[in-house]
Amino acid sequence: MASREFLKIMKLARSGDALAQQKIGHIYMLGDVGVPKNSQNALLWLEKASVSIGFNEEISNFVADHLELTINLSSSQAPFAWKCLLLAAKAGHTRARWLIAQAISQFAPQTNQISETPITALAFAQMSEKNWSDAGGLESFLSLAHRYLEELADLSSFDEQASAKKLLAQCLQDGRLGTLDVDRSKKIIASLATQSNDLGLSSLLSLGFSFNQGVDASLVPALKMHLPSLLNNKKKQQEHLPIYWAAWQQLQNSDALEIAAELGHVPAQLALGLRLAKLDNSADEVTINTKSEKEKNKEDGKTEIKTNIDTESKSNSGNARLKRAVYWLKLAANAGEREAWYALGLINRMPQYSGYSAEDSDLFFDKAADLGHPQAQYRKGAALWRKRAQLTEAVEGLQASYWVWHASQQGVTEAQELLSKIMESHPNPKKNEWHALASAVTQAMTESSHRFIGEILLMCHRVIVANQLNLSKAELLLTNIAAIQHEHGAVVDIREELPRSTPRLILIETLEQRKALMMASKAFANAELSNSLDEGNLRQRRYRLEKLMEMV
Repeated sequence: MASREFLKIMKLARSGDALAQQKIGHIYMLGDVGVPKNSQNALLWLEKASVSIGFNEEISNFVADHLELTINLSSSQAPFAWKCLLLAAKAGHTRARWLIAQAISQFAPQTNQISETPITALAFAQMSEKNWSDAGGLESFLSLAHRYLEELADLSSFDEQASAKKLLAQCLQDGRLGTLDVDRSKKIIASLATQSNDLGLSSLLSLGFSFNQGVDASLVPALKMHLPSLLNNKKKQQEHLPIYWAAWQQLQNSDALEIAAELGHVPAQLALGLRLAKLDNSADEVTINTKSEKEKNKEDGKTEIKTNIDTESKSNSGNARLKRAVYWLKLAANAGEREAWYALGLINRMPQYSGYSAEDSDLFFDKAADLGHPQAQYRKGAALWRKRAQLTEAVEGLQASYWVWHASQQGVTEAQELLSKIMESHPNPKKNEWHALASAVTQAMTESSHRFIGEILLMCHRVIVANQLNLSKAELLLTNIAAIQHEHGAVVDIREELPRSTPRLILIETLEQRKALMMASKAFANAELSNSLDEGNLRQRRYRLEKLMEMV
C-alpha cells in the first residue's frame, strides 16, 4: 500500500507539477517509500517532467545511473530511455556508454535481427527508423558503440573493465560492431584468462577450439591456474576438449588426458593407451621377442626385432592395466591410428597379458604396417623373409623386400641391414660391364636419335638398363624390360628362357636407375601400341646387340 507521502506527490504530479513528476519517476526507478520498482512507470513520469521543464542532463544522467538492461521496455518507453542514454553518453557518462555498447552489441548486422536476450527491447527501440536516423544511420551508430566499448575496455577506473574487454573480444570475433579482427580478439581473451576468477575461467573456455592450433606459451599459467576447476566440473563439454588435451600436453595432467579420451579425442585415446601399457617412454629399448622368435632369428642370422618399451612394463604393468590400455588403443586403432595398432601388437606379445596371442599380434602388426608404421613394416618384412621358403611367390623374398624397403626408407636401421641381405645394390654404373657401351649409346641417341628406330631403339634401352642394374649379357637380352620395375626395386627373372638361372632382386637407389627404367618401359609400351614389338629370339637379339656395338 502506497504511503501518504507518495500519494501526496502523485496528486501533484497528476496536476502537472514537473518537479513532482520527476520525483515520482525517481521513486519508481529506485523503489523508494515502499513503492516497488517499475522502470516503465519511472520512464513515463520522467518523460512527462522533461516536457515541462525541458530535457536536461540531470534527467538523462539519472536514467543512465539506474536503468537496468535486464528489464523489458515497451515500445512507448524505450525511445525516451535511448534518448537519455545518448545524451548522457555524449556528455561522458561511463555507465551510459556501457549500456549502449551492451545493447547494440546484440544487433546482428548480417541479418538485421536482434538476438533473444533480456535487452531486446532496448536494442529493438534503437532499430526504429527514427532512432537510427537520429544517430546518423546504422553504420554510424555501430561505430559509436564500438568506440565506446574500446574506451571502456581501456579505462582502468571502470569497475566492469574486464567485462568490457570480454564483450569487445566477442564483437571483434564475429564483426558484430562492423569490425572483424580475430587475432586481436584472441589476444584480449588470452589476457583475461590470466585472472583467477570466473571471468578468467570463462575466458579460457571461450578460446575453445583455438587450442587445436597449439597453446601459446603465455596461456600455460592460465591453463594451470584454472585446471582444478575444469577437472571438478561434472559436465565435461565437447567444446572444451581441446583445453583438456592442452592440459595433458602442457602440464602432463593424467586426469585431463583421461577426460579428453572419454570425449572421443583419438590422439588422447592413443596417448592414454600407451601410458597405461607403459609404451610411451622411448628412453629404453627392450627386446620382446618370444623364445621361438629368438631361435628363428638366430637360425637365420637376423638381428632381434626391438621396440621402445619402458623397462618397467615387464614387471609393473598388470593384466588389468593392460586390458584398460587395450580398450583405449582399439578405439584409436579403429580411428586409423597406426601407432595404436602397433602397440596392440606389442601388448599381445606380453606374457603378463591374459589375452596373449601371437596370431593377433601379427594381425595388428600387419594393420600398422599397412598404415605406414616403420617398425611394423620391418617386423612384417622380417617375418616374411624368415618364412620365405614356405611362401608361394614368383621370386623368393619379393614380398619381404617390399616391406623392409619401406621401413628402410623411414630410417629403421635394422631394416637397412636386412635389405642389404635380400636385395643387390649397384648404385655406381661406372663400375659395371656395360658402362662404356651404355655411355656411347646414350651420346649417340642424343646426337642422332633418327638413327635408332624399331628393334635397335629397344636394344639401346636394354643396354642402358643393363648398365644401371649391372645385368649379365643373358639378362640384358632376355629380361622383360616392360615388367622389370617395381616400386622399390627391379625383379630380374629369366628362368622362362634359362630355367637354371637365378632370379635377382636389385635395389633402385638412384635417379639415373629409375629414369633408365622409366624411359625403357615407355619405349617398349610405344612399340607394343604400334604393333612393332618383335624382338625375335635370342639369336636375333644377340645379332642386334653386335650391330649396335658397331654403330656406336
